[in-house]
Amino acid sequence: MTKQVVILGAGYGGVKCALTLQHDSDKDEVGITLVNKHSYHQFITQLHETAVGLSNNKEIRVPLEEILDRARVRLIKDVVLRILPKDNRVVLETGTLDYDYLVVGLGSEPEFFNIPGLEQHSLTLRSLNSAKLIKTHIENNFAAFKENPLHRELLTIVVGGAGFTGIELTGELADRLHGLAEEYDINEKLVSLICIEAASSILKGSDRQLVDNAFRVLQEKGVRIITGTAIEGVTEKEVRLGSGEKIKTGTFIWTGGIRANKVVTEAGFTASVRGRATVNKYLQALDFPNVYLIGDNAFIANPTTGEVMGPTAQVAIQSGYAAAQNILAEIRGEDLRVFYPRELWRVVSIGRSVAVGHIGKKLKPTGRAAGLLKQAIQWKYLFSIGGLRLVARKLLK
Repeated sequence: MTKQVVILGAGYGGVKCALTLQHDSDKDEVGITLVNKHSYHQFITQLHETAVGLSNNKEIRVPLEEILDRARVRLIKDVVLRILPKDNRVVLETGTLDYDYLVVGLGSEPEFFNIPGLEQHSLTLRSLNSAKLIKTHIENNFAAFKENPLHRELLTIVVGGAGFTGIELTGELADRLHGLAEEYDINEKLVSLICIEAASSILKGSDRQLVDNAFRVLQEKGVRIITGTAIEGVTEKEVRLGSGEKIKTGTFIWTGGIRANKVVTEAGFTASVRGRATVNKYLQALDFPNVYLIGDNAFIANPTTGEVMGPTAQVAIQSGYAAAQNILAEIRGEDLRVFYPRELWRVVSIGRSVAVGHIGKKLKPTGRAAGLLKQAIQWKYLFSIGGLRLVARKLLK
């Protein structure tokens, strides 16, 4: 009897899961349904490029019908409202879906840590549309300053959070602001870019060499980096720090934390940090073994080292693949496989000209090619060789 597998979310993990089931199962073995609120997959890790106008829709979005075999995968464009694991059912805006197995990869939402004014007065980088909003907001502020030069705060951009997203966005902004100053005929010395991190170091958890290289590159680009200082409050025109400093700004972008999608936190799964569901070593929900949680929705620790894995694209891709393999193993009466996440690359691109980090254990590339190589690896693991060809075309431009 054909088992019905429903996958929620077409992020890195959801797409990888659907592709794996499509490739490794027989048609009469598994029925695959993928639910997503958009008809496309977004390359979330490249949104910082869109925020400064370097990437367009076609480079960031990939239509799902071009990725998946429509004869094998049923695509539903809809919004997930609730998960009812006791009933093996998912509630959508337009109806319900029943399942034998469920894979939850609904992504994340910004975590604002109850900081006064943070949610109301910050921009976030969570989607293609939000990236475009950041770009438009900054350009409008430059134009407004030309009309009223007394408002210097319009030329001050503050990024809250110095993880990979915050640092990559800061690097792209540092390069872009030079061009904006020239475009609007503004003295570049009036423009400032500040990155604030509550931890004692940027890129927390990364090796020392990567952190030092990234810090140095950003300083050379004129970025002021503040570490070891938390943000205590945000208003429309000001960021207040724990040190007592107040920074006047016209643009505050928050990249300092995420939590699991609220649908996951409301479903009744055993919760861990920031709403992420606790899973066993096979990625199953603790109380519902026919539910697998992947990517940002799961609290995943490496069984060997105990290290808690961050919400990265590579963990999402690997967990999507592992969930698919374990579902097939269950259906076939085979032993489940323990999920051992691996860090295959750690590369941070800092603007157009520099990237620092490592891929594997030895290669430490720098320059534009490194950033594109990171994309190639992500796309290779997600979409096979097609991603490598796409990056090759970019390199040849």
